Amino acid sequence: MVATFLDLTDFTGRTFWDDQDEAADLAHAVLSGFVEVVTNFGGHPLGLRGDGLFAGFSPGDSQFAATMALSACAFALDAVEREVNPWLESHSIARVQARAGVDFGAITFVRTGNQRGSEVNPLGFAANFAAKCEKTAKSWEIVVGEGLADLFPDYEHFLEHDKSPKRYTRDYQSKSYKFYDYRWRNTVPHLSGVAESLNGNHTSQITSR
Repeated sequence: MVATFLDLTDFTGRTFWDDQDEAADLAHAVLSGFVEVVTNFGGHPLGLRGDGLFAGFSPGDSQFAATMALSACAFALDAVEREVNPWLESHSIARVQARAGVDFGAITFVRTGNQRGSEVNPLGFAANFAAKCEKTAKSWEIVVGEGLADLFPDYEHFLEHDKSPKRYTRDYQSKSYKFYDYRWRNTVPHLSGVAESLNGNHTSQITSR
């Protein structure tokens, strides 16, 4: 699965300063937009956490699912920057900022809880690392993990992050895992009509390109 996190950057500070209802309304509006974008690009919204969305794009075709995840993130950031923020400014409301993290790998879905209440929790390195990528990303950045980048070995718009690689050590053995800046603005001009072409189908239903 392609694990995807879309997040409003520094929104905690905004909730400190702004009126509670206004901040909640703004987060609700933007996150609802994120959900719509993910769905339109064939993904599955899997959970809202505060000021962020966790989503999955399931193969089907792994490269196609990854392409749609990257496209959804690029479309969402571009929409916030070029559509939402000018509207906010025209109403004397401070701009918002967004970022994203994405990775690809095996995910296990586990129902966690008890008889009174439970939640389906996606577990796996790809989900965990996508979350770390999102936290590493600055405003208007999309950071992707090695698992996803390896699906596009010759793609020129992935540049290794200046903090890459991440190293993991256990039992005197160390391994490294790279992550990359995705130059997403190069994708935006090619997104016109993509959501319409999917026609509501999830990426898991697309077996060939």
